[in-house]
Order: sequence, then structure tokens, then C-alpha cells
Amino acid sequence: MLKSMPNISAKNLVKEWELGDFVVRALDGVSLDVREREFLVIKGPSGAGRPTVLNLLGGLDIPTEGDVFYDRVQITSMSEESLATFRCNNTGFIFQSFNLISALSAVENVMFPMEMAGFTPAERLPRARQLLERVGLKDRDEHLPFQLSAGEQQRVCIARALANNPP
Repeated sequence: MLKSMPNISAKNLVKEWELGDFVVRALDGVSLDVREREFLVIKGPSGAGRPTVLNLLGGLDIPTEGDVFYDRVQITSMSEESLATFRCNNTGFIFQSFNLISALSAVENVMFPMEMAGFTPAERLPRARQLLERVGLKDRDEHLPFQLSAGEQQRVCIARALANNPP
């Protein structure tokens, strides 16, 4: 059986940071392909570069060397503005540290990426409330992040990641 083309393809990713006189190489030649509906686990010990790989695949960071493609479109050569548009329309991030906006309620945090994607105000609120209900937070939608438990904050992040219906 012929395998389908990968939706996400990373080729020879290298990521380095300069720390004073030292260069830290977080990744050294990582390549991988991910196909639609494929389940992938990225595992390794602390310091192995798992978050770095995910940040590069999601377009949050640019590799020192190598390329990342989404459906054969090279995202590593995009301008910052194009990359921001790409992320808004094609990805949903669930951050380990939540990254919720502290001054916004749960429902407002979920609506925030929808505004950037061009959803109308009439579309945003019902969709955000539906997503919060799906993650079990129907009655917590007006709470600020500090009023939510860590688990509830994580579920707000899940709803926010799904807000723009990323592929």
C-alpha cells in the first residue's frame, strides 16, 4: 500500500542558542514526517529538546538549519507576518504554562484567537461558550485565570487551541 504524503515534514532540524561564549545545540539533525490522523509521541529525557521540536513544527520558532513543511508549504522561509497568519489558521497550541491572558475571562481567552482569525463578534461568543462546555467549563466561563484551578486553566487552553478549528 502506498503511503500518503506527510502533512507535516521536518528535515534535518538544527536549533542552536548562543549563551555568552558558548553555543548550545538543542537539536542536531532531527527529521520526521507526520501524516493526517497519525498519532505521534515525542519522548525523551529532560533536556532532549522535545519542546524545541514542537515549537519548530508549530512555527513558534525558526530552526538554525533545516526546514519544516506543512502540506508541502515551507514555513521556515515565511516572514513573521505570514508565519503569524499561518499559525492562526493552521495550528492550535496547548502550552504547558497555559499562557492565558490574566485580565481576560475564560470565554474571552477562548475568543481571543478567533478575533485574530476574522470571526465576527456574533460568531465568537457562541463558539467559545460551546468549546468551554465541551471541556466541562460551562459554568466557569466568566472566571479569570487566577480563579480557576490548574486543571481548569488547562481545559481553557484546550478550548482556545480548538477555537479556530485548526486542521
